[in-house]
Amino acid sequence: MEIPRVKVAVIGGSALSGSGFPGEFDGVEVIEDGLEYSTPFGPTAPFTHARLEGVEFLFVPFHGITPKIRNTIPDSASERVFYVLMKAGVKKILGCALCGSTNRLLDPGDVIIPDGFVDYTTRRAQSLTRSLIEKGIQVEPVMYRLHQPFCPELSRLLTEASLEAGFQRVFRRGVVGVSEGPRLESPSEIQIRYTNQGIDVVTMNLIPEVIFAREIGACYATLQLVSNYGEGLVSEEWEGPEVFKEFQERWRRHVAEAILRALRRINPDYEGCGCGKHRWRAIFP
Repeated sequence: MEIPRVKVAVIGGSALSGSGFPGEFDGVEVIEDGLEYSTPFGPTAPFTHARLEGVEFLFVPFHGITPKIRNTIPDSASERVFYVLMKAGVKKILGCALCGSTNRLLDPGDVIIPDGFVDYTTRRAQSLTRSLIEKGIQVEPVMYRLHQPFCPELSRLLTEASLEAGFQRVFRRGVVGVSEGPRLESPSEIQIRYTNQGIDVVTMNLIPEVIFAREIGACYATLQLVSNYGEGLVSEEWEGPEVFKEFQERWRRHVAEAILRALRRINPDYEGCGCGKHRWRAIFP
């Protein structure tokens, strides 16, 4: 199946799951749904190719993870997703996820539009181009800085859109700790690894999305919705999976509305953010 040329993409996360995004929202035209693309890493999760007020975009749910496609190497979900985005020519990417608070001042229902991250993962791909070269695919190897890992322009759009979508507390900056998962953290891990180190929230799938976006030359920003306190941060009580289900049902349409509001304002050709300055051709692959 041929990958369309599209400049904008949305990578869905748990914060969007079950919302009906994008097809069940006014103004969205679904061009084609259920698109599984072939990649050197295997077939992808189903994509949606859609249009919103003249701007075409690709959408993949839950970071491209399925029961058969994991987020860990080899042949990870992100390697498959970002191969498609690279071939499509995507330049602007919006992400989203649920996260746990590791800062005592952050409560469930708060939104963080982060400006920093710390990678605690151990089994995630660290370079899309190197993964492709290992598969025998000829690509130009690149190096990049992470001085500005999140696009300030896309982050501004997500901040404004989140407030307009009904979130009461939206923070314009914050540091995300990215855990390996799939388990949640112990109280000691929350305290020592995250809270004591200045981490505001913890999530699982920001890596390698944020670094792959820089590698393919795309701007990236993410909406992180606090769904729970980290273990031991405020309360030792744990109410089980129904907490997440009820929380998602309450907020997922708001997250979708925020993403759509930001999409309407994206200029796919805008380069004034400066993200493109932090990437160059590598000397060695």
